[in-house]
Amino acid sequence: MSKFKEKWRHFLNLLWGEPEKDLWAFIAYKGGATGEFKQKAYLYPKEFDELLNDLEQLNEWADIYFCPHLFVSSRERTKQYAASTWALWADKDSGSVEDLQPKPTICWQTSEGRYQAVWLVTELLNPLEAEEINRRLTYQTKSDKGGWYIGKVIRLPESINYKYSPPGRGRILWEDGPTYHKKDFEISESFSEVLAEMSEHKKPMPKKLPEISDVLLRNGSRIPSLAWRIINTEPTGSSEWSDTLWKLERLLAEAGLPPEDIFVLAKNSPWNKYARDKRPEEHLWAEVLKATEDKAPVEDEEAEELPWVTLDDVMIHAEKPSWLVQDVWMEKNVGWIAGVGKSFKSFISLDLALSVSTGSPFLGKYQVIEPGPVLMVQEEDPLWRVAHRIQMMAHKKGISGINIMADDTSWVMELKKQKIPLYMSVSGGFNLGDETKMDALERAIDRQRPKMVILDPMFMMSAGVDEFKASEVTPMLHALKSIRDRYGCAISVVHHYKKGNGDSKERIYGSMAMYAWSENSLLVSREGEPSSVVIEKDIKDASSDTAIAVEFEDLTDDYIVNVTERTPEGAPTNTYQAIVDFLKTVGRGEEIGRQQLAEQMDVSTKTVTNYVKKLEEEGKVITNYAGKGGKCTIIPTKLIEKDIDKGGEISL
Repeated sequence: MSKFKEKWRHFLNLLWGEPEKDLWAFIAYKGGATGEFKQKAYLYPKEFDELLNDLEQLNEWADIYFCPHLFVSSRERTKQYAASTWALWADKDSGSVEDLQPKPTICWQTSEGRYQAVWLVTELLNPLEAEEINRRLTYQTKSDKGGWYIGKVIRLPESINYKYSPPGRGRILWEDGPTYHKKDFEISESFSEVLAEMSEHKKPMPKKLPEISDVLLRNGSRIPSLAWRIINTEPTGSSEWSDTLWKLERLLAEAGLPPEDIFVLAKNSPWNKYARDKRPEEHLWAEVLKATEDKAPVEDEEAEELPWVTLDDVMIHAEKPSWLVQDVWMEKNVGWIAGVGKSFKSFISLDLALSVSTGSPFLGKYQVIEPGPVLMVQEEDPLWRVAHRIQMMAHKKGISGINIMADDTSWVMELKKQKIPLYMSVSGGFNLGDETKMDALERAIDRQRPKMVILDPMFMMSAGVDEFKASEVTPMLHALKSIRDRYGCAISVVHHYKKGNGDSKERIYGSMAMYAWSENSLLVSREGEPSSVVIEKDIKDASSDTAIAVEFEDLTDDYIVNVTERTPEGAPTNTYQAIVDFLKTVGRGEEIGRQQLAEQMDVSTKTVTNYVKKLEEEGKVITNYAGKGGKCTIIPTKLIEKDIDKGGEISL
């Protein structure tokens, strides 16, 4: 058991005690792309171990909460079903907790300046008693006035808080405070000011409230622009529900709207946390009344504010780009695997995905520096074809004992008992312009925290978008960069070239915004034989002088690739020069068979054919085909010539 699970077991046992029969305990969580708030109920203590296991797993990606109360039913966290309790609580969002009176039994910090506390009692309190005392404690300690009701969920001590970047783990401040008797909380003179403040907020909620259409018609011109923006903006995973709802209520109060109208607008806004949490409307009404009495001005914090940094921030910034795959792709970079049709882009992207997820070299040559999980979305090839290719590659990379668990649209590989962190969605209808699909992608990224995300291909994921209009493609590309920024993963998108000639970066299909978006791209062109390609690297933060020449020798029954590097001028740096050097020994005007040359150089005949074709174009050799099988011989011509001025030999 982890140390945090052990602490949570001890803490929750203190609060929930040992009931005579199983009761229902509630936990809640929210996180991921949508920030959806969910809850689960467990029989306590019968299902306590299951509850703790789920808390531990959920806190790897979500904010987690618990309800201090136990319930006789799993239907709702409401007073109607509440059991008696040993615990009282408060949610304090500001100020100091060191001098809280009465001193909490246990107090913990959830984030900077935010605290929660419980007071344990020695005798069971019925739900009505507990709620009344909670309310008094809330006002006396100047805590969150919406947090005293039965059914409230609060953060679990020492859980991870994902509301901030970077996330941080809460900490317990003390857990050795006194325990109390019920009589310690009885009404006395010390509560007189507290009760007076409570009575100010007891204006009853009207039995009949106006329709929202009437409220908008009556107040449309009075509603501030910032309030309109809040009303028309949906919460996301990182949204501050409480702060945003309070801001909306205060803006409307400042504008002079009556409490009844503020309540109707807040109730119907997407930020109504009380409806989200299934809390009574009376709690929202109490918050609206408080908002109408608050005189502090509301600051208009524009959502469009730019992320300014100071010179000091820049001078101490120490992060430097590092390689994900040596000399091929950098960590946290976005870019393209782009090229002409039938240039093996999908094979290249699959090899990259399998290499990063397993740590095996990319194309059998380039070391993976930071292996880790990979998410791949494949929308062009069927599942059987993708699976066959992966199986060939895995065998070639020495990855054996693979099991593939598949359904109609996705699959996961397992290596013996160890799961390979390569997760694929195949033909699932993913679309970059579909918010629900983008949310699903982000939830998967949030769960798996991949090193790399690969989307293949762009044209299948941008239906209805004119890729030559920057105004249409930029929002999609910006969304991908935002995901990269939030999760720190590299993102590669497989894409096509335009028809025609031109520099590789100018041939990426679509608007120039496509190239401007790229930080790290592999640009693929066919060369010579249909099975040969050249990959140019376009990397903003690293030198990318050399290109990669790849020959896919066998992709039917085996995954055989031959890889060489080329200089900026296009000449291969190793095999090419070795062939040139050997042909010099053959002698000018003499001949050698293609098969013989391939055996001598220990390369395939296809590789020899590609390089000889280049030499023939440069006028340095001629080829001759003879016989029934078209046997090829190579005759060196100008590989060695006399330099008359210097009297020596030079290589052309």
